[in-house]
Amino acid sequence: MATKKEQGGAKAPVYLVCGSDDLTALRKAEEIVAGLCPPEEQAFGLETIVPGGEEKTADVVAGILKDTMQALLTAPFLGGRKTVYLKGAPFFDPLTDPGRFADVKAATARMAEIIKAGLPDGVSFVLLTNKINKSTTFYKTFQSLGQVWEFNEATQAREATATFLPALEELLEAKGLKMRGDAHAAFVGRVGYNLRLAESEIEKLSLYLGDRTEVTVADVQRMVASYKTSAFWEFANAFCTTNLTATLDVLRRLLAQNESPVALLVNLQNSLRDMTVLSDCLSRGWAKLSGDKFLRWQVPPEGEAVLGRMAPDPRKMVPFRAAQMASRAARLPAGRWFRWYNAAVDLQVAMTGGENMDAGALLELFTIRTLAELKVPGK
Repeated sequence: MATKKEQGGAKAPVYLVCGSDDLTALRKAEEIVAGLCPPEEQAFGLETIVPGGEEKTADVVAGILKDTMQALLTAPFLGGRKTVYLKGAPFFDPLTDPGRFADVKAATARMAEIIKAGLPDGVSFVLLTNKINKSTTFYKTFQSLGQVWEFNEATQAREATATFLPALEELLEAKGLKMRGDAHAAFVGRVGYNLRLAESEIEKLSLYLGDRTEVTVADVQRMVASYKTSAFWEFANAFCTTNLTATLDVLRRLLAQNESPVALLVNLQNSLRDMTVLSDCLSRGWAKLSGDKFLRWQVPPEGEAVLGRMAPDPRKMVPFRAAQMASRAARLPAGRWFRWYNAAVDLQVAMTGGENMDAGALLELFTIRTLAELKVPGK
């Protein structure tokens, strides 16, 4: 869920690539470098400066910036072309370390003056960083004289539909893997919208699967790391698949990681509410599923009055997520989801009512009692 923004024109051969989506930013920077200096010219035409892993003190950072400026002011070999590539330098925010140090600020200002004065003929500059302050003269120099490319991770699920999900499909296709339905949802639930994490986890899955190409939910649960921000969503997602064994596995693992049972339950309540609404809309014909990736809404006037008062309105859910949830909601009548939702609310009262009972054990018992209903004929 990266977003891209290009600014300025190509008035000078200077390029700034930045943003929190470091994988996409890196790929763009490498693409620019390859365009300026093809591989066959890079032996003499490319000077790459990569800050090492040592402590980024003021002296160290100022030294790196000084080396970069010397490279920019050195004419190309034998009058040809030269590209200076400063890669992964988080020095350009004067509000945080190390950018706030006086020596670093002075070196940054000097670099901006060099760019304004104009680089030697044939010299290009590509800067890749994930930390830059847009209010600084340094940033505005690139913005006005060169090109700025910005790539940021999506912060909302809706942004992921247009950016992250297509990129995820490309990563899977490149590895010859297929990930559908619940497996796809479980994967996104674990990695979030971070493309670099997704690429790393897909690489692990590819090695683990060997000759297999279909990724299952079990594969995701076994091989894909679960990141902190996705824990609450992961339990609710597993519960809504109505698979008791898989849900208990997820719950017990999260409880072992000291996740809050109450927080897990509150997130489950939100999901059960959504499942109730979606199941009811499907039964009324207000929504129709097309495969497991598309949900079409056909709401009559009386439905508009109902859904329009809801917060949030289910029609405003990210389409991919809404379709996945609707495909699960359709498995059970709305009354069942609603009863489970009420039971979850009652459970929260029991958890927080001051009684000396283990909240994790209560949540596990609730999970067994509800999902086990589907295994009892006539229940």
